[in-house]
Amino acid sequence: MSRLVLRLRRVSRVAWLALAVACHRDAPGAPSESDAGAVPTAPASAATAPGGSPIPRASVEAVVNPSKLPVYSGPTGSVEGTVFVRGPQAPEIPQLDFRNCPAAIDTYAKLFRTGPAREDGLRPVADAVVVVTGYSDYIPEKREAERVTIGVNCGYPSRTIALTFGQRLEIANDSKLGFAPVLSGTFHAATLIAPPGQAGDPVKLYPPRAGHFVLGDQLQPFVRETVVVLLQPLHTVSDLSGHYRIDGVPVGKLKVGAQLDWIRSEEQKDVDVRPNVVESVDFALTYTPQSNPIANWDSGIRYIP
Repeated sequence: MSRLVLRLRRVSRVAWLALAVACHRDAPGAPSESDAGAVPTAPASAATAPGGSPIPRASVEAVVNPSKLPVYSGPTGSVEGTVFVRGPQAPEIPQLDFRNCPAAIDTYAKLFRTGPAREDGLRPVADAVVVVTGYSDYIPEKREAERVTIGVNCGYPSRTIALTFGQRLEIANDSKLGFAPVLSGTFHAATLIAPPGQAGDPVKLYPPRAGHFVLGDQLQPFVRETVVVLLQPLHTVSDLSGHYRIDGVPVGKLKVGAQLDWIRSEEQKDVDVRPNVVESVDFALTYTPQSNPIANWDSGIRYIP
């Protein structure tokens, strides 16, 4: 059994994050709770999908919609809220080299990113994955790619990137430095460069399966991003104010969950989605410090298949 499977089972009874997110609970052949840690992989095929993906569209469909359900066309609502964190302030990550771009300190210097505390001590937290689950309908991903742009401060806009299986990750670069993104657990025949000032095409990466990956960089070693590949599109990542919103959610009694890998904390709540209504759901994650913050920062390595 792979370390990825073990990690997913240990961290979360809530299989919504990596796998059961898109597994249609009422569909024939949906994974049982005992199979929740298995990471689906598209069947092999010689054909190539549009957009240059090495995973054919038919193979993606076989994973995200194995029962060949029709696309959901019923009423929808939205889920919106704020992800907070309780506990001590985020510690600094030791031994990071920011000499090439000191501005990147704001993005990567600490274990996680938060805003000012409220009176109750809760602080809004960025970079948490939020996912809606519990529905039995098929909702396809509408976009072929998730595009992110490295800022002039040498930081990604979010330290967590959420994709739907079958999407490619496109990385552009507005900074003055070159970046060479590399995705853990994937084969790289050559070093791919995101040139400064977007003076060229973005780097295109293709996660081969659902699950967690680490996005590092061969030129700028301070970069460490979590890439979460899910099996359905009803997901997002909290912004610097802790805010998130997910639209196009099927109506009914569902679940919504939030997780922040950097502190290994998660929370799940019930939500009753009504047509054309924005349901408010907030989360409060808990940070329990470890003696060595670098252990949390490097915990993403455990996700490598």
